[in-house]
Amino acid sequence: MTWRPSNAVVWFGVLGGAAAWATQFVANLALTFARCDQVPPRFMPAVHGWEIGLSAAALGVGLAAVGVCLRLFLRTFRIDAVSMHERRGDGSPPPIGRLHFLAIIGLTVNFLALTIIVMTGVGAPLLPVCQQA
Repeated sequence: MTWRPSNAVVWFGVLGGAAAWATQFVANLALTFARCDQVPPRFMPAVHGWEIGLSAAALGVGLAAVGVCLRLFLRTFRIDAVSMHERRGDGSPPPIGRLHFLAIIGLTVNFLALTIIVMTGVGAPLLPVCQQA
């Protein structure tokens, strides 16, 4: 394998979707708190519009992370074509076995994060703002 991704690319693939969901969640929560506090009407943000925009951005980042993991997975899938020296991890860093493992983990984690992002992006704008339970 001649193509070696940087550690930043690998970790973006693994954690990109989860980080996008966490950012979306915190931003939506902050917008809801800003809207539901007793502020003058001119300072009230349009929460539903921002939720949709944040969900779209988080979905884009999550899909990019899935793309990175899928590329890593497909590039490292045929490990039998790699020398035994490289399989043991004695070759150039990062070892191919580790890349393959992280690609599988990233595909799994990002699928779950994308599911939560879509559920939040569809459900949150449908709910009324500032409703007490």
